[in-house]
Amino acid sequence: MKKLFLLTLASFTLLFTSNVFAQFGEPEVRKKDVPKNLYDEGYKSGFGFVFGANDFGFGVGGQYRKVVSRYTEAHLTFKISGLKDPREQTFIDYFFGTKTVPEKYRRVIAFPVSIGLKKRFLAEDITDNFRFFGSLSGGPVFAFSYPYFNDRNDNGFRENNNVRYGTIERPNDVFTGWSEGGWRLGLSGSAELGIDFNSNFANLQSFQFGYNFYYFENGLQILEPAQPQLSPDGSPVFVDSELQTVPNFDPKKFYGSVQISFIFGWMWD
Repeated sequence: MKKLFLLTLASFTLLFTSNVFAQFGEPEVRKKDVPKNLYDEGYKSGFGFVFGANDFGFGVGGQYRKVVSRYTEAHLTFKISGLKDPREQTFIDYFFGTKTVPEKYRRVIAFPVSIGLKKRFLAEDITDNFRFFGSLSGGPVFAFSYPYFNDRNDNGFRENNNVRYGTIERPNDVFTGWSEGGWRLGLSGSAELGIDFNSNFANLQSFQFGYNFYYFENGLQILEPAQPQLSPDGSPVFVDSELQTVPNFDPKKFYGSVQISFIFGWMWD
């Protein structure tokens, strides 16, 4: 009887000890909740207006987005922006507000069309209203080039001193010379890092920082292709009253710049 009592007591003690250890042991591992994302929230498409700036000036455009998975989007972007040679310098007449760019030959407006992918990073580590992403894109760029001045003698150089050259070729305004313009086709590309703001996914608010480039196989002649031939005393050389010139700037093929962009728009299902 005594042995039975001791055996029963030992059994209850072992059972109680097991329950205590079970209560104070390691808790069950809980899986992390899936971060909120456009795909699970039902937003499949979006459109935004793009406002950007780089070394070439300001640009505007539009961007269509298509959500393809929880953290990946495809996008189609169209922009309009100015394009200039990085070697050119602008001088402003502070009395009349006019701008002059020495040695400038043509103005260029760029129309890049790009297709790309956008990938969200660190989704489980950064809050949903501060969505960090990277983006790569590329596509064609259409460039419209038109004269910066009326080159009456077609010598590739702007005569700007009546005493020195016997004539003055004044710069055109922004809206003059379009009829003498032409189109060039090139390639464009960009790599960017950015942030999507706002926990309300219906509102599209993005900031992007990155690098973009344009490439034209035959180059763009933005700066003057010729300059005056000078005599030993520094005066321009004339033959039969015609100014003699020598080569100056070659057409430039590659244009690259750091850029920042802001996108504002909306998403829908």
